[in-house]
Amino acid sequence: MIEEILNKIEEYDCICLYRHVNPDYDAFGSQFGMYDLIKNTFSNKTVYMEGDFSSDLVQKFNIEMNIEKPKFEQPVLGIVLDTANKERIDGESYQQCKEIIKIDHHIVVESYGNINLEDSSASSCSQMVALFLKNERVHLASFGAASLYMGIMGDTNRFMYSGTDCRTFEAAMYLYNCGFDMQALYERMYMKKASDLKVNAFLLNHYIEDEGIAYYILKDEDLKALNLSRERGSDYVNILSSVEEYKIWLAITENVKDHNWRVSMRSRHCPVNVVANKYRGGGHAFASGATLLSIDELPSLLKDLKELING
Repeated sequence: MIEEILNKIEEYDCICLYRHVNPDYDAFGSQFGMYDLIKNTFSNKTVYMEGDFSSDLVQKFNIEMNIEKPKFEQPVLGIVLDTANKERIDGESYQQCKEIIKIDHHIVVESYGNINLEDSSASSCSQMVALFLKNERVHLASFGAASLYMGIMGDTNRFMYSGTDCRTFEAAMYLYNCGFDMQALYERMYMKKASDLKVNAFLLNHYIEDEGIAYYILKDEDLKALNLSRERGSDYVNILSSVEEYKIWLAITENVKDHNWRVSMRSRHCPVNVVANKYRGGGHAFASGATLLSIDELPSLLKDLKELING
């Protein structure tokens, strides 16, 4: 199917790249990596990127291009990365694309593309894009390679999660051979500031335990006091991981703009995605997101998660 996708890209002069709302490392990594791949493989293409790029994560990619919004003066091929269903695509302009290619590693809920490269067993969408390098037509510069590597690191937590397999390390090998500075990459991703220690201290002093579940709640007033954006509120969810007694851990962050609460769910062995689906979310078996319309829904969510633990 990689050859089919490359042939389709070759048919169009204009391509627009999309990914999901509330982007993480894999969403940005696969989008930036595909941009670099197309520009280096098909030098005559005009490539646009759609979506909100105000996230703090963007600067960590050391981005080297101007992000241009799509123009639809001629037929445009849309490529949507790391996005399970149309509702989560960041940028409604995808509806103006003549054709859509979907490349995604989530559990399949909607095959909305004219071409659908879907693999729920892949560790990340960035891994899927990196393996395009197996095709001798494909070329990638160090920026794209670093972006895809960051996407893989983000979704595997440095190869720790169960989705990691031989294909993940194969993808990493291809990317490493593109010559990016791995030490500088890890510093951008994982170097902390003194303010992060204050956030950690706050969370460790305020998290809640509840029958195998650990979670923290960040109200809007907490975010302001800690100088955190709403998007960064869930970045610290794994502060509650690696504790034997906690089967599931959560980050719950108030989203004043949309009048709801964002929930990041993680676990080692419990398929939290089945519960996330019930609360306007979804994702991977052991890493999902959900939305509470009100904090009053939290007891119901916790009840469902306890039932999941007790099986």
